[in-house]
Amino acid sequence: MTISAADAKLQQVAVDKIDRNPDNPRIVFRPGELEDLLESIRVYGVQVPISVYREKGRYVLIDGERRWRCARKLNSRTIPALVQSKPKPLENLLLMFNIHALREQWDLLTIALKLPDIVSLLTMELKKPPTEREISDKTGLNRGIIRRCKLLMNLPKQYQDQILAELEKPKAQQKFTEDLFIEMERALTTVSRAMPEVIPNRDQVRRVLLKKFRTGVINNRVLFRDVARIARANKVGADVETAARALNRLFEDNNYTIERAFSDSVGEYYAERDIGTRIKSLLGLLDGIDADELEEQVREQLEQLVVRVEGFLRGEE
Repeated sequence: MTISAADAKLQQVAVDKIDRNPDNPRIVFRPGELEDLLESIRVYGVQVPISVYREKGRYVLIDGERRWRCARKLNSRTIPALVQSKPKPLENLLLMFNIHALREQWDLLTIALKLPDIVSLLTMELKKPPTEREISDKTGLNRGIIRRCKLLMNLPKQYQDQILAELEKPKAQQKFTEDLFIEMERALTTVSRAMPEVIPNRDQVRRVLLKKFRTGVINNRVLFRDVARIARANKVGADVETAARALNRLFEDNNYTIERAFSDSVGEYYAERDIGTRIKSLLGLLDGIDADELEEQVREQLEQLVVRVEGFLRGEE
């Protein structure tokens, strides 16, 4: 990235001659989140200059939209600004991404909506589609965030609009959140890869699952991880046809829950695998312990475990 603010000049710029940057990924500014900044500017003024560039007799924001919005709300005539050269389109986007990567995280959907522009511009610059690592290096976003954003980026517009409507609300009031859609899309992607015949119409399945979430049939977004575990039934030796039937029923408009689908299909198999993993771990710990050095409480717990295991193996539990 060749952007430099070395030639920027600090000026007092008329607030009403500044326009927001149309390429700014951040599009949601909740009133409550501006209140503290607004009060600070009311008392102390703008202490950190915004950054702008000249465009046809006006100025366009590069950095500082919240400060500019507060100044407008306070009817300030001018605002301190670093005026620099107009960046190229790719530089414009990357500069804003890197500035905000060092501050508070944007809402993920705002990043997702700009990722196609970043990919397109980087493709032209690199003469090939950028890798995930190259996108990360250029934007300052870690690769985990990029993957999460891609799930939102590929959602139909109606769901993106639904998320945007939620983002306008205070966080405590948001129900259909970015995280909900990310968990759901991850699960559906796993099902589509492992059992494509179960999802002939992905959008129909989305509508059913969102209705179940709205009505409380699905009461926690994290439960979608169990949907993916059902789809991977073969990984734990469970019957794939039974798992497929459970998913088909789950994806119908009814009161069938994720917990029930998991229990009906793969729950027992995952429980057995978890037990095996914990037994291995315990045996590994015991290998490095001298029995004579065990504390009395630990010794009693191990004796209780031996009794339970012997009873289990005899079929008494």
